[in-house]
Amino acid sequence: MSQFEVIYGDAVVLEYSKLVAGEDLTEEIAKAYGADGLGILTVSGIPGLTEAREALLPLARRFALLPEDVKSKYVHEASCYSFGWSHGKEKLDGNFDLSKGSYYANPQYDRPVDDDELINKFSSFIHPNIWPNDDLPELEQAFKDLGRLIVAVGKLVAIQCDSYVKKLCPSYPDNRLKNTLDGSLCCKARLLHYFDCSQSVSSHDNSSNDNHDPFSSWCGWHNDHGSLTGLVSAMFIDSDGNIVQNTDPSAGLYCRNRKSQLVKVSIPSDHLAFQIGETAQVHSGGILQATPHAVRGSNVPGISRETFAVFMEPNWYEKMTCPEEIDPSQAQSQSAAENLPRGVPPLKSRWNPSQDFGEFTTATLSSYY
Repeated sequence: MSQFEVIYGDAVVLEYSKLVAGEDLTEEIAKAYGADGLGILTVSGIPGLTEAREALLPLARRFALLPEDVKSKYVHEASCYSFGWSHGKEKLDGNFDLSKGSYYANPQYDRPVDDDELINKFSSFIHPNIWPNDDLPELEQAFKDLGRLIVAVGKLVAIQCDSYVKKLCPSYPDNRLKNTLDGSLCCKARLLHYFDCSQSVSSHDNSSNDNHDPFSSWCGWHNDHGSLTGLVSAMFIDSDGNIVQNTDPSAGLYCRNRKSQLVKVSIPSDHLAFQIGETAQVHSGGILQATPHAVRGSNVPGISRETFAVFMEPNWYEKMTCPEEIDPSQAQSQSAAENLPRGVPPLKSRWNPSQDFGEFTTATLSSYY
């Protein structure tokens, strides 16, 4: 199969009503997150999702189009640009990435802790939120509404994940993923505006970079390193501010499966998607498996892409340990490691069981950036 030969895959779908009812959906979890899964599933039938998505996503474009001196008021370097506005601070294939802009905040807690010393030490995790209330006041509530909805549904998915892992691994701590999400102070949400292709340029000529992957033109290949990521279906907006259909069928979210095949995954507009992260992979001893994914840009001029992701992750001090009965070497399967896309570092190069989540995060970000 050539590098860009694509197959089309349908994500496993869970019904929200069945999650709420507590039905046993562990077979579906196995299909989505197990050794042969895509690492992603969607949830249908969520009350209030459509309204919350439509309220927030257009605000990504509105903020991105504000004057630079206005946006600069909400840039926070001390947290490594992990709160407020970030543009051109990350790298894509070795180049500073100007193709997208992000607004980061904690959707659950505006000020997770009151200890200033702790905030300064772990500012990328627990700095107080920064809201553009003087320039786009409606952003705060819309951001929190959708973010909290995603977390609530994510906790229902986590219950099913815990049940599935427990069946296969009796030493797995009861409700480990659900308890992690319940106790976390540092859930992070990211509102993304992908600039249209006529505006999206890197800070260097990509053609001169041997590591550049022309496929992942909006978001390079990576595994999420947290526990569980929730995301909405993307919205496409034209230069006049109208919501439009995606007219480039090649644009969107892609995964690399365990056979190194390129799989395009569609998320219906009324579904939420959930991707398993590497922390849940470690905590489950590899029973749950994260999958590399990337976003391919649209080739249609004048069309931007808006989306929203919530990274549900442990507190910085939580230990990165496998269940007692599982050898840590099993945390990433050999086939998964062998089929990682170029630029995605193997888990074993960034993780060891003595780390806490903060140390694992530092090692992971250093390996990518």
